Amino acid sequence: MTLPTGVRAARNLLAASFGAVLLATPALSQDKVELTYWNWAPHIDEVIAIWNEQNPDIHVTVSRAAGANEIVQKLSAAHTAGNPPDVTNVTYGDLPALIVNGLVADITPEMAPLKDQIAPVAWNLVTFDGTTWATPQGTSPMYFFYRKDLLAELNIEPPKTWEEFGAAAKAVRAADPTKYLTQFSTGDAGTMAALTHQVGAKWWSLEGDQWTVDINGPEAKKVASFWQDLVTSDAVSGMQAFSPEWGAAIANGSIIGIISAVWAPPLIQNLAPDTLGDWAAIPLPRWSEGVGAQYSGGVTGGSATAVSALTKHPEEAKKFAIWITNNEEALAAYVRLMNIWPANLEARKLPQLQEAPAFIPDEKNFYQLAGEIDAATPTVSWGPNRGIAFDAYVNAMGEAVQNKSSFADVLDVVQKVTFDDMKNQGYNVVEAAH
Repeated sequence: MTLPTGVRAARNLLAASFGAVLLATPALSQDKVELTYWNWAPHIDEVIAIWNEQNPDIHVTVSRAAGANEIVQKLSAAHTAGNPPDVTNVTYGDLPALIVNGLVADITPEMAPLKDQIAPVAWNLVTFDGTTWATPQGTSPMYFFYRKDLLAELNIEPPKTWEEFGAAAKAVRAADPTKYLTQFSTGDAGTMAALTHQVGAKWWSLEGDQWTVDINGPEAKKVASFWQDLVTSDAVSGMQAFSPEWGAAIANGSIIGIISAVWAPPLIQNLAPDTLGDWAAIPLPRWSEGVGAQYSGGVTGGSATAVSALTKHPEEAKKFAIWITNNEEALAAYVRLMNIWPANLEARKLPQLQEAPAFIPDEKNFYQLAGEIDAATPTVSWGPNRGIAFDAYVNAMGEAVQNKSSFADVLDVVQKVTFDDMKNQGYNVVEAAH
């Protein structure tokens, strides 16, 4: 990834200064190495306990100093203060911002032997212009989860195409006005991005030192218009995902299905424990023609492990980062405790991934299907100003909903804000030609 001139100069100076410190302070190889690891996941301590037992000379301490939504801000502050963690969990979407700010280390040599063992959709999320900056933890193949008992009662078939999806949404409302097929969260930029990936949109892409921003292409606008029709006609609910009312609607069956990812069954179980066995999972509908017929979904969620650019123990930190995302025992614990779908292809053969999730016991091929969805997911990259783009989307979409104006025009606003911000920061950036 190419850095703006000012950032690059500052980073080079920092690296030179840090190198001098290392040369002046020889490592004491006899001492136990202490690493700090930032991770917000529940049960992560149980995974780290496996490492610490197996590696008595490299002790890892978990810190929950930052959550997923604040990792860039807090890691930047920690680096400025001179006390960053040695290793950190990071969402794929935030990784580019950490890279351009010089906060994470290049781990290309260490990761190169693992490339063939990593799902391509995940590898592409941590590698920019041939440089690998993190080791991917998992991927998030997307599904449509739905109450099969409720759809059967309404005599409505699960949709295989988006055209069928729209018709099914309207059929649910006609058959039972107390129910919706699903909800569309107008404040959820990540889901909109993923849905436009399915028709070929790449909000950011990097070739050499040139970024391209492509948020508002005609195919992406088709997706936005499709959802606007469903929202404005009250064919889908406008509830925001993860709100209390949304959770209650999932529990009582007034929302029949959700668009989510492989990790959703435990979430649904927490919301609606009495519906065990009532849910089914299918790939996202596809578009009946064009590029959307090729792909099963887009990229949403997921995280990676990165090594701090300022760690005093780079070799040990890299060893640990690769272990926690590629070691079979570590990933078995991750799958058991946190329901991830590993990016490491060999780990997908773990015994617990050969069975249906406990909450949807009839979905025997759930994880096999996850692999197939991954294979039919386009490779995309997030950009260095994803936060700016997503904020612009939320603001513009809020105005569009209030004013009953065009959802497609929202993408024009996000395109302009994102491009202008990158240009002002000094990136070599162009807009996609349409």
